[in-house]
Amino acid sequence: MITHACIDLGLLYYAVTSDGEFIEVPKFFRLSEHRLSKLQMRLAKKPKHSKPWKILKRKIAKLHQLIARQRLDWHFKLAYHLFSDVSVIFIEDLLLANLVRRCKAKLGDNGQFLPNGQSAKSGLNKSLQDAATINSLMF
Repeated sequence: MITHACIDLGLLYYAVTSDGEFIEVPKFFRLSEHRLSKLQMRLAKKPKHSKPWKILKRKIAKLHQLIARQRLDWHFKLAYHLFSDVSVIFIEDLLLANLVRRCKAKLGDNGQFLPNGQSAKSGLNKSLQDAATINSLMF
């Protein structure tokens, strides 16, 4: 039995342990994103608060709930796997809110907005939030 382990969290690999184990990043949201966007496009075409609108709203909520439960289940299984082998784990404390914050707006000399990289960061934010709930389980 290993007495202690260090875990480094990342996006290329979800976690890398000190004994060389690489844990892949789960992509639950990315796998359901296409189905979610189709449902949301259909919802946008329905009259608000109509019967079909409410049915689609329920389907979208169930899909979000499925994604959340998949993440939670995977995190509990991962935590069980990591804690079953060691007695002490050292883990970095990341503040996700700081990582997914929007980029500050850049203003030019004439008062117009300049590109600030927010469109590229929004894809990174999806990946960060898809892999984020481990902090709530570990602490």
